Amino acid sequence: MRPVLEVADIFHRHGPAYREAHGDHLGGTERRVMAAIEACRTATLGGHVEQCADCGLVRYAYDSCRDRHCPKCQGLAQAEWLEARQAELLPVPYFHVVFTVPAPVADIAFHNKEAVYTILFRAAGEALRNVAADPRYLGAEIGAIAVLHTWGQALHLHPHLHFIVPGGGISPDRTRWVACLPGFFLPVRVLSRRFRELFVQRLRTAFAEGELRFPGALTDLADPAVFAARLDALAGIECRVGGDVAIPTPHRPGRADFPHPVLHERDSLATA
Repeated sequence: MRPVLEVADIFHRHGPAYREAHGDHLGGTERRVMAAIEACRTATLGGHVEQCADCGLVRYAYDSCRDRHCPKCQGLAQAEWLEARQAELLPVPYFHVVFTVPAPVADIAFHNKEAVYTILFRAAGEALRNVAADPRYLGAEIGAIAVLHTWGQALHLHPHLHFIVPGGGISPDRTRWVACLPGFFLPVRVLSRRFRELFVQRLRTAFAEGELRFPGALTDLADPAVFAARLDALAGIECRVGGDVAIPTPHRPGRADFPHPVLHERDSLATA
């Protein structure tokens, strides 16, 4: 049955005012997605006629937008993806860990998506592996699945990664499974600091190799001294993290944030 309220209904009612008020934070991709969801299964996209060959019943249906962000179009794909992931689950507890970046880095990411999101994936993944490999914490090689989200619930720019991680890993000699402590995965403060270190380090390298651009209001960051000062400030921020990272999913998802807690959105597209 059709839900009482859909995302498209909200966009129809409030979309124009939202785009007007937040135009500085909406790129072409976000605008195209909003337009696609608004037009999905409406006369805007045209339609087709379906007729039963047995009883002659005729039904008129509007065409779908087929956008990957559209909740109406991607419901089946989402269900199939979740079913496939569930088939891969090990018989162990799983933990939900979220890595995010502060607003100053989000602004840089908006104009350097490929470079910064690559850094985000690599720094977060390396931080998890490094801390898990330390015998003081787990002493094992772990695996994980990561999902990139770039928007928050209010459609504001908010890059962050959701990791689903099994509660253990393979021993260094690859002969046995090393389980984490019951109800606890890794210390969030150690994990957060390692992530911050790797992320800032990789940003410095990307700048030095000319991989970043700074248009518009970010022009000043093209100056090496200004960019270095920005990263120095980020590197000095003490991470504040939520301790509920120790709770297995799906109960209360945890987080390892940089540098502040973040609300959790629904899972979306898988990224290898």
